[in-house]
Amino acid sequence: MQCCRLRHAPNPPDLKGALKPPQRSTSMEDEEEEVLSLSNPEDSSDEYFIDEEDEEDNAVKDRNDDDDEEIDEGSPPPPDEDRKSQNVDALVRGNLVVRRQSLLPRVLSVTEGSVFCRKPFKPPSCNGYDDGNEQLARRLCARKRFVPWGSSRPVLVTITNQLHVPTVEKDAEEESVTLPPGVDPLVLWQPDESEDGNNLVPIMVDPLLVRSLRPHQREGVQFMFQCVSGSYTAANMHGCILADDMGLGKTLQSITLLYTLLRQGFDGKPMVRKAIIVTPTSLVSNWEAEITKWIGQRVQLIALCESTKDDVVSGINNFTSPQSSLQVLIVSYETFRMHSSKFSHSGSCDLLICDEAHRLKNDQTATNRALAALPCKRRILLSGTPMQNDLEEFFAMVNFTNPGILGDASYFRRYYETPIICGREPTATEEEKKLGAERSTELSLKVNQFILRRTNALLSNHLPPKIVEVVCCKLTPLQLVLYNHFLHSKNVKQAITEEAKQSKILAYITALKKLCNHPKLIYDTGKSGSPGISGLEDCLHFFPAEMFSKRSGSWTGGDGAWVELSGKMHVLARLLAHLRQRTDDRIVLVSNYTQTLDLFAQLCRERRYPHLRLDGTTSIGKRQKLVNRFNDPSKDEFVFLLSSKAGGCGLNLIGGNRLVLFDPDWNPANDKQVTNEELTCSYTADPKDHY
Repeated sequence: MQCCRLRHAPNPPDLKGALKPPQRSTSMEDEEEEVLSLSNPEDSSDEYFIDEEDEEDNAVKDRNDDDDEEIDEGSPPPPDEDRKSQNVDALVRGNLVVRRQSLLPRVLSVTEGSVFCRKPFKPPSCNGYDDGNEQLARRLCARKRFVPWGSSRPVLVTITNQLHVPTVEKDAEEESVTLPPGVDPLVLWQPDESEDGNNLVPIMVDPLLVRSLRPHQREGVQFMFQCVSGSYTAANMHGCILADDMGLGKTLQSITLLYTLLRQGFDGKPMVRKAIIVTPTSLVSNWEAEITKWIGQRVQLIALCESTKDDVVSGINNFTSPQSSLQVLIVSYETFRMHSSKFSHSGSCDLLICDEAHRLKNDQTATNRALAALPCKRRILLSGTPMQNDLEEFFAMVNFTNPGILGDASYFRRYYETPIICGREPTATEEEKKLGAERSTELSLKVNQFILRRTNALLSNHLPPKIVEVVCCKLTPLQLVLYNHFLHSKNVKQAITEEAKQSKILAYITALKKLCNHPKLIYDTGKSGSPGISGLEDCLHFFPAEMFSKRSGSWTGGDGAWVELSGKMHVLARLLAHLRQRTDDRIVLVSNYTQTLDLFAQLCRERRYPHLRLDGTTSIGKRQKLVNRFNDPSKDEFVFLLSSKAGGCGLNLIGGNRLVLFDPDWNPANDKQVTNEELTCSYTADPKDHY
């Protein structure tokens, strides 16, 4: 850094009267005073000076030049003002010599200056950075290396003196959250007065979460804590199944318990250090968003969603490392199964939460075996449909939650399943009925210790009533002709009279379900030559000629007349037109087949209905965006097309208030998963018309 210095030179020829010194403003004089104040004889030998002879000559010339100016005779100018006027006069006349000198020795005069300048940067405040400058500290720490653009030099040495932002005040601020009036604190465990030791403190839920819990959710958190901590249930019970209906807040209850166990325990230390949340792939990002919504950044978590293989491996290794600060891992069932070997060592997981846990109803699957091998006793299963009229599936879930609680599979089958099933047969004797009732009661008493089931009746005071209407739709003449033609075909008669394979009969029933949805589905299948509908190959001549193009012979739909070929589709079209014209309702259309969703989309395009679609082909990253867009009241989205297989996994379509279940599934649990999306009205077709 350089600084300009002024030095007098010998006086040039007299230029008196040629120029007058310009009038200087006060601000300019202050700047000159600051520059000249840097001149210190002790700092450098190049000093500013004015000779005595020059000083006398300048004084005479200044008096002659100032004759024409008005001067207050009673107050002579101070020495500093006289020196400034001399400098200005010398500058005007040109007798100034300019020299350049380094500024650093004058500003910074220390021994070993070069060593001092190379020391690491330190905060200017002795207390470091406070919360107000937290963002500045993070920005300074973010860049570890710096290379000028276009430079060929090697990367500079990594900065090692990272700034550590104090979090003590932040934690204190988080704990200062108070409960609103009328809300009592939630104490999960209270030490007995007779217990020795002064380190025992009560385990309480953070007020940040307590203020958002409803009464049934408080009970659920208390129940899960008693199960996983082993403080209430019998020995060797550290797992539980939360089987609440959809919409009761299983996610919030799980997050509340998770956050409590990560911070508190019986001995004052956290009961859980690392937790794993396993969910369907479509819900990984949803869990991450829910945790961020309720507890913010208070928990260090990592969510593996739509990541590359290298990112997944790196994330899992970082989570399982003993030195890692990560506390929660959110992963899909498929990803966990593929990398289950990385969680085999003890300490990799202290708490396991399985969402949509009815996927674990078969204990022979690879996913079930991988999760069962996880060295973690505390297990929480979340499922709205844990029981589906199959005791073996129920045993698989119970045995996964608390291994060995009901014995092995053969013992359960002999002691519980066989007597219960035999006692419910119409031909059962009184003794068999009595034994079956006893074993059923014994089984219920044992599993009710760690299974909590509540229904949607608890929300009757918080949500509008849900109206369910079953609409019976007649078949159109075309559907009746195709239906009878199929029933009287040679292949169907042979399947009825002879003993055929079960898969073949199911294929015939599926074809009839598609026919009831719309004859166009039969036409597409027959045109493609699919082997699954033997008996409908020669039925294409029943379709009206106006539905096809005369040149190409392809399906055209007859300018929208295709809608009236199906009784259910015709009713649906009239319903959509009525809702669009007279209400502000939003509707969800659900079907088991993507071909039916294609017809829904064609109907929306022809009538210009704004619509969104989510099925098995929708990418994971796009699913939540579609749900958020439909739930956004500022968006003009009228119809949401949903596949029951892809959408019945925890999606909350709270933006819609009507739902049409166009074709029910064989398993009522799948329909229940789809229809219980916190919608206030369901509107469904009658499955009796299908057969």
